[in-house]
Amino acid sequence: MAPFSISSSNVLSNAFHTTLRSGSHRNTITTCSDGSVDHLSSGVTEPSATDSDGIRVQSPSVVTSPPYTSSYRQPLSDKARTKKQMELFDSVIDRKLSTIPVRLIDTSSGKLCGTGELCAHFKESRNYKEVETKILRANEKEMKVAVDAFFECAMFSHRWSTTVEDEPTYDHIKGKENIYDLKSPPGIEKLQQFCKVAKENQFRWAWSDTCCIDKSNNVELQESIISMFSWYRLSSVTIVHLSDVIDEESFRNSVWFTRGWTLQELIAPRLVWFYKKDWTPYIDSKQNHKNDPHVIEIISEITSIGATDLNEFVPGLHVGSDESEVKKRMSWLASRKTAKVEDMAYCMMGIFGVHMPVMYGERENAFVRLQKEVMNLTDDLSLFDWVGKPSELHSYFASHPSCFANHRAGSESSLSKLSHPQLLQASKAFASAIGSTVVMNIKKLLLDPPHGHFIANGKMNMPLFVHEVMKLEPVDATDPPTLNDDGFIDYLVKAEGLGEVKITTHQLLPTMKNGEGLPCYRLVRTWDFNLIPSEDAVKKADEAIGSGDGDGERHEKFIYTPQWLDRSDVLSPMATAVTTAVSRNAVIMFMSRLREPFVAQLLIQRRHGGSYERVGTRERLIAAPSSGSITFRGIKILSVR
Repeated sequence: MAPFSISSSNVLSNAFHTTLRSGSHRNTITTCSDGSVDHLSSGVTEPSATDSDGIRVQSPSVVTSPPYTSSYRQPLSDKARTKKQMELFDSVIDRKLSTIPVRLIDTSSGKLCGTGELCAHFKESRNYKEVETKILRANEKEMKVAVDAFFECAMFSHRWSTTVEDEPTYDHIKGKENIYDLKSPPGIEKLQQFCKVAKENQFRWAWSDTCCIDKSNNVELQESIISMFSWYRLSSVTIVHLSDVIDEESFRNSVWFTRGWTLQELIAPRLVWFYKKDWTPYIDSKQNHKNDPHVIEIISEITSIGATDLNEFVPGLHVGSDESEVKKRMSWLASRKTAKVEDMAYCMMGIFGVHMPVMYGERENAFVRLQKEVMNLTDDLSLFDWVGKPSELHSYFASHPSCFANHRAGSESSLSKLSHPQLLQASKAFASAIGSTVVMNIKKLLLDPPHGHFIANGKMNMPLFVHEVMKLEPVDATDPPTLNDDGFIDYLVKAEGLGEVKITTHQLLPTMKNGEGLPCYRLVRTWDFNLIPSEDAVKKADEAIGSGDGDGERHEKFIYTPQWLDRSDVLSPMATAVTTAVSRNAVIMFMSRLREPFVAQLLIQRRHGGSYERVGTRERLIAAPSSGSITFRGIKILSVR
């Protein structure tokens, strides 16, 4: 742009008004290659104007730079908009097809349809044509409603025949035009009746695990197993056929409640209808049978699953879940069975929200892999609160879901009957006996607590409170020690700082009397963040009775985690200064919690420098500190195979 010639203070203002009067910004219209229209500056040079002082000023509208293109564009043509809307509609259809089973039975024709046929049927339907005729006005929500309504699906849940060959498979019905015309195998009648019930209730599509999966295709089988929970979750209804039920008594004893896969088929669906042996409804209602108070009461008694989990279950493990959520869910499976041992793990993937490869032939290792995946999602210590035989692959994991059967005994934290403030009041008697070294070490732990357990090189690395075992002897003085008729043996265990504990195990253990030699034993308590008193509880205690540190200061925030904190037993001067941020009341509450009974595990080390192994016990080990013992042992990281 040419420079302004300025010789008076108001020349810029006058030039601006002159430009407006002269109409310097005439527009031209340019048509773009895509058919839209841009409004451009005319590019015409306006004559210079004379201001009140007679000075010639060149108008600022002179075009010497590239023309400006506005953001305004003419709307697309109807043809272009239609194309764009149809692409959106196709994407809505594709998303729906990706969330439903790869094959469904058409209950109106009796034919098994794959994904391509399902898409073709939809495009021939009234739902599709209604959206297509108003495609320019349809939004994505309307498209989704039309697609969802067409693909409403009934899922089948049942107990497989004890003779697997009696069930209709994919090979039996693929290519058949009408399943209603089939006479064999024996289980075809059950499938036909399910489809008829679905059709009578206005569900065009139906799915059964017997025939809608090509089990010879490993990729399809794995996808189906991983997706099955979500398929039941998203179904319009799940129809449950109880082939052994004729009344309430037989309902309570139905085998359906004892199978592994039917657990997710009970929990996942939002709408469930139970049908008796003769295909009449268990209750005369089209409402959710799981919502019927009497049915809920019976199911809860049978399965130990509460009403909330039956109807409002949320898959996966989330922040804010109960601290014993893992054990609770495992306990639901504890008394159930599956035909293949691996399925005891695979049927829980959807419930825990984990995904792992399906590898039939790995047997019990599948359940160990499930526990590892769960451990990666949560710090819920109830995963380790089991009884029975440990896994041969990794001794800190249970060998079978039945190890979690005793959920009602509660989690580790449930052994504590008092809140942190109540503990503070109850601990006044021993608070003065806590030495300064113990106080400093606890403050250090509260400032920089352990970061949890992890697996490295095939071994579990656990932060633990460790009590060295001084004595382990069989209760019965038989020589040599032998298992009783039930396959168990009782031992008395005495560890440093703890009272004597009796354990019952299926293992014959080498005895020890003086805590010397090999193997060596340890009674341990798993580190738990719930041991740390809440900041709110400490603040209230400090306000009520003072911080107890002698400096009269109130500790607004007692937990701080500096990365540079010295981890040696003797605190550096800088670390000592940092520990003044921790209230003595927090220390007392923490120490009081440690003095309560807790769930312990017995570990054995068979050689010097070797990894520890967990000893399986028939019952939970409940240990308690010795009377008068207020020693703080600190945290150790032990490697457990």
